[in-house]
Formats: sequence, structure tokens, C-alpha cells
Amino acid sequence: MIKSPKPLESVSVLFIYKEQVFAVQRQPYLFAFPGYQAFPGGKIDKDESSVQFKTKILSDHDPRRIRAVCREVIEELGYDIEKGILQNEVLSISELAEAVAPDFAQFRFRTWFFRIELKKKISFKADSGEFASSFWSTPKNMLDDFRNGKSLMVPPTRWVLKGLFEDQNATKLGDLSERYDEDNRVPSLEMLDGITLLPLRSVTLPPASRTNAILLGDEDKVKLIIDPSPNSEEEYSRLLTTIKDRVPDAIFLTHHHPDHHQFSNQLARELKVPVILSHDTLKRLNAKFGNQYFENIELQTVSEKHQVTFWHGSAVRVYEIPGHDSGHLGLAPDSMAWFIVGDLIQGIGTVVIPSPEGDMATYFKTLKKVISLNPEVIIPSHGIPMRTTHRLEETLKHRFKRESEILKLHKLGKSRQEILMELYAETDPRLHPAAMLNIESHLEKLRKENIL
Repeated sequence: MIKSPKPLESVSVLFIYKEQVFAVQRQPYLFAFPGYQAFPGGKIDKDESSVQFKTKILSDHDPRRIRAVCREVIEELGYDIEKGILQNEVLSISELAEAVAPDFAQFRFRTWFFRIELKKKISFKADSGEFASSFWSTPKNMLDDFRNGKSLMVPPTRWVLKGLFEDQNATKLGDLSERYDEDNRVPSLEMLDGITLLPLRSVTLPPASRTNAILLGDEDKVKLIIDPSPNSEEEYSRLLTTIKDRVPDAIFLTHHHPDHHQFSNQLARELKVPVILSHDTLKRLNAKFGNQYFENIELQTVSEKHQVTFWHGSAVRVYEIPGHDSGHLGLAPDSMAWFIVGDLIQGIGTVVIPSPEGDMATYFKTLKKVISLNPEVIIPSHGIPMRTTHRLEETLKHRFKRESEILKLHKLGKSRQEILMELYAETDPRLHPAAMLNIESHLEKLRKENIL
């Protein structure tokens, strides 16, 4: 078994004035937790000083952690906590809680949450490079916004807010780390209300190792599980155990690649539920595995704008998003609060445009299509939800840049292998076959456009 990396140490700071807490929304272009509501803070530097503070209140705490708190607050909010203590603005500091991210998390942190009680509400100068917005609010209002599907939050943020909602004077919430029984169950994560991610171990390409099976559907509407694709009988058994209290009414497949459908037919038979998919996906799976693959399973083929369920009262519809795969489908509510993009982009790794089902020109058009729809959150099959279409836009820019590089090298007479070694020299060699597929897809696009 691969040993998971040791989590990075970090601090998170809750400034409290009466019943209100100061919070931020991270910029959508940040690599970690883009567009999430959170509290100021950051990593504890490896060379963080371990010299104890002499200032009262600060001297009561672990020196490395509290120095990280002071440094991060100066950097992110332009506020000097030590000076605030001396000026009687800071009344007390408590180490409120601790949380360690699970082994499977895309970003692993061990975070200490500090509660800082203020004598007056301060107008902090939040770093606009780090935060899209900042605000004072109550824990109740922040939790209500999350429950109404209006914000992205990691679970520890909600747990801390819940603790303060239940006891606004709480100074010790303890260890809030969630314990995942990965021997028997699939982890369950909710960063956006009503969208439950089950990160299944799957036969996907590195650096990803899991595919998000997604549970979706309002309480009194059709419950979907999207792309259930465990990589083994053992993981399949864990999935069954995990969803036994929330059995879906249907299985939805975004496309025909193995890390999006493996075991889905077995699951459909066992649960006696239909499979919803595109006609193209059905055709490709039948061609590969035979008509018996979906034997004794009700099949529902869908296309653009077909309604499949509801989320927060908004109809959820199918969107055709080909390019990576010709039968690729996405989902989004009419409110465009989010868009499940499958493999249109990757939260972990790079999208491959493979032949014959992939087409680079179509991929470009699909990226532009989803960007123009302007969903508030995009949800990939690998990685975490992200606010705004920023990652889609950056992917499109990257593909344009890569195409320009490939064209230039081709015109210099470079072979495909030489192009690969020049453009992907720093890439994991295990991914070179996938990179070659993208090079070939770009060259084919350029040929169709009569540029070559």
C-alpha cells in the first residue's frame, strides 16, 4: 500500500466580535479550494520561529502555530495581532479546534483553528490577490447560505461554524477530524449542498486515482448516482455499503471510458434501477462488451436539455459536451448554480483527447460552450468542485498555447516523438502515451483546418 504524504501544517483564524465571525471567499484562480468560503490563515512555514512570545495572550500558545497566525494575519489582512493586544483590541485567543484532512484528500492539511475575540469590529484590509471578498457574518447565516446551495465550503469549516452556532462562546471544540472507515465504506464529501461526492478508487490515469461518483437529487425527486466506477469487487462492496441508506433511483453515465462505468451494469442489476446515458455511449459499450453488457437493465438514452432530476427545486438537465469523448454528457440545473463537467477538465491531471472518440476541434467548441453558460461552480470527475469557469478558461488558453507550440515544431520538421520529448520532457513518463494522443489530436485538428 502506498503511504500517504504527511499533511501540511496550517492555521485558520476566526476573528469574533459579539455573535459575528470574519470570513473570506477565496479567489477562483487559486489552486487549492478555489472560490471556497473559509477563514484567513495558511501554512506553518518549515522555518517558523519556535521562540516563545513575551506578549501576554500570545505567550500562552504553541510558538510556531501562534507565530504563523500572526504572520498570516499581517500578510492577508494587514492587521498586527500583537499590536492589537497591546492596544486592548484583542481580548483573548483560544485554540478552538483541530482537523486533519483524510489520506485520500487532494489537498492534505492538519489545521489548527484559532478563535480571536475582539473588543470592536475591525475593518480588515483583505488581500485581493488571495480573496475575492471578505465579510462579517453570523455562523447561522453562513450555514444557511451553504444549505441553500450558495457557497462552497470544506467540511471542517462547517463543523467549526456548527460548533459556534450551538455555543457562541465555545473556546474548545476539540479534534473535529472526520474518521473515514475506508476498509468498509467509500468516503462521502459534500462541498456544495445536495452534491455528495463519493471518491471511488478507479482505473483512471495518474496522477488521479479516484473518480467522483456523485449522488444528486432533491428529497422527493429522482435520486441519481453519476459514474459509479469502482476498480474492484472490494471497492464495489464498499460502494454498496455506503449507499444502502440512500439507494439511487437511476445510474447516470457521463461517457464510456472505464473509470466512468466499470461495475455500473452490475450495480444497476443489483439495485434494479435504469441506466441513463447517451446513444453514443450505449453504442460504444455494446460494441466493446457485447449487447449482454446491459442485459436485463432498463436503458434510457438522453440528449441535450433532457430533464433528469431536480436540485434545490431547479430542474437538472443534460448537456452534450463532446470532445474528450463523442458521447460525453454533463449536467446542470436551470439556475446554473453548478455544472458537472465530467472529464471536460481535470481537477487532478490533464484531459486526454483520444482517437477515435475524441476530437480536439470539438473539444475547443465544448469548452467555449460551457464557458458561455457561465455556471457558478464546475464539478469535475477527478478533483474537487471549483467556483466560476476560471479553470475551463485556463484549459482553453493552455490548449491554444500547446497547439501553437506543436505547429511551430512541426513546421521545423520535428517528428511526433521529438515534439513529445521537447514539450513533455518534465512530464511523468507514464503519461507520455496520453501526451502523444493529445499531440496527434492537435495535428489532426490543424490538418482539418488546412493549416498543415
